[in-house]
Amino acid sequence: MNRKAVRLTLPAMALILAGSGVMTLLSADNPDASQPFDNTSLKYPNVSPSHRHMRLLLDNAFEYVNPAHGILDPVSGYPAEGWNQEPENGLFLRSFTQLTAIGAWVELLANVAAGYADNPYLSKDAALSGLSRAVTALLDDQRNPTLAAKGLLVNFLGLEDGVRTGPLLETVERRQFIETFGDDEGTAIWSAIVAKGWLQEEDSGRKGSIRRGDRYGSAYFDGELAPYSEEPLRSAIMRILDQRVVTIIFGDNANLAAALARSVGALLRPEIRDDPRAARSREQIERFIEAQGEGYSHLYDPATATFAFGWDPVADRFVGWSDGRGNWVNGQMNYFINEFRGPWTFAVLRYGLPTASIRNAGFKIKPYRREDGKDTYAPAAWDGSAFQLLGLSLFMEELANPGWRTSLETLVDIELDFSTKHGLPGFLSESYSGKGTEYTGLIGIADIAVTDKPLITHSPSLYTLGVAYMIAPERTERFLQEHWPRVSGLFTPHGPWEGWNTSTNRVIPFQTTVHTLSLILGGINSAQENMRRYLDAHNLDGPLEALYEPGDRVDFLAEANRILPWTSDRSRIEFSREAGICRFSSHLTGVGGMAFVVPDDETISLSNGRLLIRYRSEQALTDVSVSFKRAEDDPLPLPAFPVEIVARFKQTQDDRIEIVLPATPALRGIEEISLVFGSIGKETPVDISVMAFDFIPFPAAFDAPR
Repeated sequence: MNRKAVRLTLPAMALILAGSGVMTLLSADNPDASQPFDNTSLKYPNVSPSHRHMRLLLDNAFEYVNPAHGILDPVSGYPAEGWNQEPENGLFLRSFTQLTAIGAWVELLANVAAGYADNPYLSKDAALSGLSRAVTALLDDQRNPTLAAKGLLVNFLGLEDGVRTGPLLETVERRQFIETFGDDEGTAIWSAIVAKGWLQEEDSGRKGSIRRGDRYGSAYFDGELAPYSEEPLRSAIMRILDQRVVTIIFGDNANLAAALARSVGALLRPEIRDDPRAARSREQIERFIEAQGEGYSHLYDPATATFAFGWDPVADRFVGWSDGRGNWVNGQMNYFINEFRGPWTFAVLRYGLPTASIRNAGFKIKPYRREDGKDTYAPAAWDGSAFQLLGLSLFMEELANPGWRTSLETLVDIELDFSTKHGLPGFLSESYSGKGTEYTGLIGIADIAVTDKPLITHSPSLYTLGVAYMIAPERTERFLQEHWPRVSGLFTPHGPWEGWNTSTNRVIPFQTTVHTLSLILGGINSAQENMRRYLDAHNLDGPLEALYEPGDRVDFLAEANRILPWTSDRSRIEFSREAGICRFSSHLTGVGGMAFVVPDDETISLSNGRLLIRYRSEQALTDVSVSFKRAEDDPLPLPAFPVEIVARFKQTQDDRIEIVLPATPALRGIEEISLVFGSIGKETPVDISVMAFDFIPFPAAFDAPR
């Protein structure tokens, strides 16, 4: 591929797309670029006819699935990881795939067959045939012990030479070389591999991350590795480095299961439901989904009320890390605002697993400072990434639930505000960064991130605009229109590139299957109704409604509740309480605050509602948090990440903060909520009066009967 040539065509393509209602297709079916393809003939029933820019974006994204591009593995029918196959740059995206990509592909085929996405490249018959091939391969792989265990598949699969293989080892321990070659020679070989650049040492040199590039492998035992180039030593070294592993990851499997369920829902659409091929695919998919149940049950740990992040069935240990003292620490699914939130919820309901795993998954809510200077409160993701915040799709009735819908609409508002403020033609989200071949999750908005690591803010990408369209179609369409010259400048004959590097004003010329298909699936906007059919068929809408049940109306200033002032450093406190108001004053040198405690033997739910705080403050307070405490006799262990709100209070005589709390069992069983001021080692004068402190639940789990 000549990237320079592609770049030269982009301005002309942008002009064509921006200036007309048609799209030029460069394909085997239409080799004459001068012949337009009328985009209005494409049928996206859930996309408003007036949303011209979203339709044009979907049209171009569908170019990615043109069979002429060879993205599909001809044996399994699985899609490759992505477009770029550049050995010289260490990119082999056509050599492997991942479960999330397979799930998205199966879902797209089901949507095409069901009539949600007519396009020039996949007929409904071809979609049903492709669906059958991919699902048959999934069932075969689920029975293959080199690719699966307890019904769950490895997260990555090699696709070379028509054979599916497990992923290559990513991290190797130095002890493996010592055990194989002896102490002296094993240490020397390790040092030579590090010097060669094939290993990046971690954990004080006890292990290393394997770096495979264009001069990696048996043919390149030169330089530092020349002393070890003779056989059989060379092959013995490569056997350690290129081990195939069986790594089972909870989130990737849940992504696949949820996508397959949505596929069943699409195939239950009246227009396709009675087709024998659709019925056969539904039956195959259900067999696959059902067989996963054992694996999810194995990953659940009742001692911590969490799912393990993953599992290595060969070593029979959960995925994790060494603490440097010889102890293995299991990775856990214990933070809820992430890209697996919906699939995680689906897995719990579909397999009847403990909702405790959701209740013990904490999260933070943080203030985002808008362009107009006002604070907006929203859930925070670990890296502030749009896809962690919004997900790759929405399908667990989030948009019918007032708590989640309002939170998601706020997040889209924040993404639009930040991108508009900084001139970004897309959202900040995990992607290729524009710095060489770097792919990173550290692309996001710091205000709504948990991490304190520096985040990249100059590499917006397009793919999360699909799920944003599901949440706020009118605003997303306006955003596309405003940024259309640069958005359409990403278009190619094989779909849009990843995004822009706005620091260099250059296209980021990478393309991944998951991102491209997520853009399409979000844009065609069928996931909610497809999953609704699946939930109805399995009688799961009742359990979902119970999970989203609104909490209790609470006035924390009510006489029945105790208010306990405190400090960590014995600072002098002035505290007073009258009807409907309380005042806390102290010159803190540590932390302090007020605990609002409900009557003994009572607990409350603060799920799915609004938290309102009206106050006056003599100082601006930036180090404020709102914390939640469960009852002493709560049956669950303490979560690793408690629910917490980070807040800012103005210097004011009368102001209010309103915070939407999403629908989650993590906010049930609460006996105490605290306002906490200050920080350790910092002087913080506080004089604040709370004039109202209320939780007002939304009226119901869902806005209307479903």
